[in-house]
Amino acid sequence: MGSAQLWFDNWTELGALYFQVPAEFGIDEDIHNVNDLVENGMWNLEKIFQTLPEDLANHIVQNIRPPNECAELDTPFWMIEIRGHFSVNSAWDYRRRRDNPSLGYRMIWVKGLPFKISFFIWKVWKAKLPFDDFLRKIGYSMPSKCWCCADPKEESLVHLFFTSNAARSVWNYFLRRAGIALEGLSLQQAITKYWTAPVVPRLKPVLQALPACIV
Repeated sequence: MGSAQLWFDNWTELGALYFQVPAEFGIDEDIHNVNDLVENGMWNLEKIFQTLPEDLANHIVQNIRPPNECAELDTPFWMIEIRGHFSVNSAWDYRRRRDNPSLGYRMIWVKGLPFKISFFIWKVWKAKLPFDDFLRKIGYSMPSKCWCCADPKEESLVHLFFTSNAARSVWNYFLRRAGIALEGLSLQQAITKYWTAPVVPRLKPVLQALPACIV
């Protein structure tokens, strides 16, 4: 139904009519605007029942008022904003679900910590660094060994940042001082333990930033 689709989407509360109309129901491609279905301020019943299945047509006729100004063209309406105007901010807030962000994504970004460090631990948290285990997942197979170990193991993100001898020594040094046992924890669990450790408020930012510094 062309741009008429946009107007009906907003006022029928049925969602997109494209998904409501059965695939076998023919659509009149000559109708491009809701005003094409209005005559003398009233719905043109003949046209509307020809254009839509009977149940949808009845719903619109019974519940929806025709547009007031017949000369006005249909315009898209951004449902997330009360005024109906699209904004990048509203789209971003909706996309990241600002009202209920996960703990990880809230704690990674620490005020005062250099952005490149926070961004790096974000990539570690998402496992998006190009180590051999990541490359294997996207189809690149190759011999693999960690170049940081005297007794090399397969190079992986978890090995390099958590299970290698050097990484375990650093994590143990700091975790013990926070009263956290390292045994049995994964990398993300160790980081989360730091973020949620019960400490006085003035130490919270320190423990929030420390996993990023350790990594």
